[in-house]
Amino acid sequence: MSGALFAVLLLAVPVGARDGQGWDWRLTPTPHFAINHQTSWLPAGFTMGAERVHSRLRMDLGMFSPWMAKEKINLYIYSDHESYLAGEFAPPKWSNGLAVYGRKAVVMPTMKDPRKLLTVMAHETTHLLFDSYWHESHRNPPAWINEGMAMLEEAESPDRPETSVWYQQMTLVDPKRFPDLETFFAVTPTKDLHNDQAAVGEWYVQAYSVTHFLLRKHSRLQFKSLCAALRDDKPVADALWRTYRYKKISDLDKKWRAWLADPVHKRRVAALSEEARKGIDEAAVGKAGLKSSSFKNFSTSFTRTKPGTTGE
Repeated sequence: MSGALFAVLLLAVPVGARDGQGWDWRLTPTPHFAINHQTSWLPAGFTMGAERVHSRLRMDLGMFSPWMAKEKINLYIYSDHESYLAGEFAPPKWSNGLAVYGRKAVVMPTMKDPRKLLTVMAHETTHLLFDSYWHESHRNPPAWINEGMAMLEEAESPDRPETSVWYQQMTLVDPKRFPDLETFFAVTPTKDLHNDQAAVGEWYVQAYSVTHFLLRKHSRLQFKSLCAALRDDKPVADALWRTYRYKKISDLDKKWRAWLADPVHKRRVAALSEEARKGIDEAAVGKAGLKSSSFKNFSTSFTRTKPGTTGE
């Protein structure tokens, strides 16, 4: 056992009630998290899993939120979904997780599958870290790149994107179903697609896919520069030219669709074990037709930037 993991185990012991929350709360500290939980013990392996997620997120998000190296993130894990909904953070009923920027906190209910708990934690922590960069300039990130980043970070590692249910879904969608990128960049699903079930599902898969292409198939510096330009309110076309040297959005569209058509994606998913591939059937967007009743069925997240306001 490495010294770092041994240190996590030493720290990951409940130390009593959390101040101001009553004796039904326990606090389990780790090097990068203050984990507040209502259950007596956390799921087996969760603390070490959380630290692995933090290490992975730091690779992509440390450039946006350097504070994550020294400041702990607060995790609040409720005993069940009912307690989560009734708790102090008042999340929407449809959500499975909440990022609270003002508290540097991620809030979740306990889940039966520890892997799902870590996936939601990675998604919400990404929102927390990525949003903090934009909030420095009192702005919110564009919906497509904000959701795209959160979905991208659900994979177990950058080298195994096929472990993400969104990558798996990407291989099932006919690229012709996706609108051109100029149209796509102008869409906010909560406002523009609320009553179009198929379009909402496709928008989420497209947001994942485009963000994956921009970050994983180019340099991190280019992606950071793109975000900086967008944060400075530059038009998307201008930002893409400044950072990626795509003269027009349509040039990016062609390159992205060519990458999307590469058969390597289907081969990577086909090589997964049955256990790893079960996410294809369990994904929110479904296997056929990308059906859903509303936007809320796709986004398990909810970001609160200030008391009384929401980020999405």
